[in-house]
Amino acid sequence: MPSIKVLAIDGGGIRGIIPATILTEIQKRLTLDLFKVFDLIAGTSTGGIIALGIGTKCKNDGPYSPSELVDMYVQNGPEIFKKNLLTPERQVLLPKYSPDGLQAALTQFFQDIEFQTALTPLLISSYDLQKQLPFFFKSHRIASDPTFNWKLTEIARATSAAPTFFPPLHLIKGDEDYALVDGGVFVNNPSMAAYAEARSLYPDATQFVVVSVGTGDRQDQITYASAKDWGLLGWAKQIVPVFMDSVSEAVDYELRALPGCTYYRLQVPHLQEASSDMDDVDPENLKNLQDVAEEYVSSISDVLTKMCGELKEGRGSDMPGIGRKAS
Repeated sequence: MPSIKVLAIDGGGIRGIIPATILTEIQKRLTLDLFKVFDLIAGTSTGGIIALGIGTKCKNDGPYSPSELVDMYVQNGPEIFKKNLLTPERQVLLPKYSPDGLQAALTQFFQDIEFQTALTPLLISSYDLQKQLPFFFKSHRIASDPTFNWKLTEIARATSAAPTFFPPLHLIKGDEDYALVDGGVFVNNPSMAAYAEARSLYPDATQFVVVSVGTGDRQDQITYASAKDWGLLGWAKQIVPVFMDSVSEAVDYELRALPGCTYYRLQVPHLQEASSDMDDVDPENLKNLQDVAEEYVSSISDVLTKMCGELKEGRGSDMPGIGRKAS
């Protein structure tokens, strides 16, 4: 019985350079566009943007390559996370950044392309503040429910609206009204959500291969001495990375224990000279992120060889024996 292949990409702001670099190597080894390999691609925040880029007809009736996404981060990062003299004061009372730079980059990148151009099932996470519930953009639901179709710019903006960094995205469709923020508040590593969705989408499948690509282990340590007296202001700067990292690590633990699931976690273990900040767009840091990712890719060559051997057969849902559940 063929296996269902699932790709999940973490959030992490400008550190999206890392998964885009790792995926560049995977695509090079497979000599196939990634949408032809994976039966489901999921992403959160920066990972959601990457998923949309490699999984839709957003460039000349086809996808972007992962290497083009690396270039997108390098070229547009400084405008997305544009700082000025007022930034430190602004972030006390307002989101740290205006959404204008992010919106401009997304519009340039995705134009007016819609979600219905997905080339394989896509799952992009966000969180609805008004209903206090997870909100998933699901391309495979569009056929039966057109309300699941959105502009790619709207989806990308919603999944990347990181609290304290950018304001929520207000979306209205029909009678529904949403205030959406970064899906990282509950699934910064969307691998478990992607696995659950794949199980639902392909109910006859018994074997799954989940490839989870991270944005680098922050390795931040908060000592008791530094945290014991924190109040609202003390926690304000730390709480977002704390809950995003903890959620990711919990998912690793859960997926490794699942029967019938082969789980590959591709995570840079140490960022070395690169910054762990989501918004460090200094040219030197952009170069360091690329260097760290390329060094990591070289260090796991044997793992990639084994993994690509399992992926090279392509999408399991294209083979006899596994059908996709009607949306």
